[in-house]
Amino acid sequence: MSPASGRLWRRVLAEDGGLKLANLVTLSRLLLVAPIFLLLALGHPFAALAVYGLAAATDLVDGWLARRSGRASAFGAQLDAAVDNGFSLAILGFLLMSYPGVADRHPLALAVLFGGPIAYLALSWLLRRRLLMFHFWSAKAGAVLLFGLWPLVALTGSEGWIAATAALVGLSRLEQLVFIVRGGRDLDAPHGLAHLQSKG
Repeated sequence: MSPASGRLWRRVLAEDGGLKLANLVTLSRLLLVAPIFLLLALGHPFAALAVYGLAAATDLVDGWLARRSGRASAFGAQLDAAVDNGFSLAILGFLLMSYPGVADRHPLALAVLFGGPIAYLALSWLLRRRLLMFHFWSAKAGAVLLFGLWPLVALTGSEGWIAATAALVGLSRLEQLVFIVRGGRDLDAPHGLAHLQSKG
């Protein structure tokens, strides 16, 4: 392991202090992706969904652990966002394996759901030279629906959830772009019409 990668892992695992459990929980979300794919490949969809439920739950637990331990940080929030984006792409793979032909039935919705966030991040970088991920209510609702999408389709038997989730996620990304164009920078703003902070 190179010195640079060693420093990165120390930063991730301890953030220059004692072991940070919240970051380990965040990373476990990505580590659980491989067993989910393996279970799907072996024809065990219910077991895969159970492991998926555990992985999705880590998104609630990591933030709670960070706040409870008094070690919430900007770095931890960025790590969580990066892992969420990776996990979101895995959701596309889970859907494609679970529902053959789903890409042919919902090409636009899947493009909005899984290509839209990447396009949004690219545009936020072009506009502000930063990857801006706002915590709007629409973004939170979209994340809940996206993380619940595969279980919702499995439990209800309806692929209509794909279009509904895509609509919410797409509108949220547009709301965030409008906020950026208006000069918005407050990542904790509740929505895109929030009062803009004065530039100083």
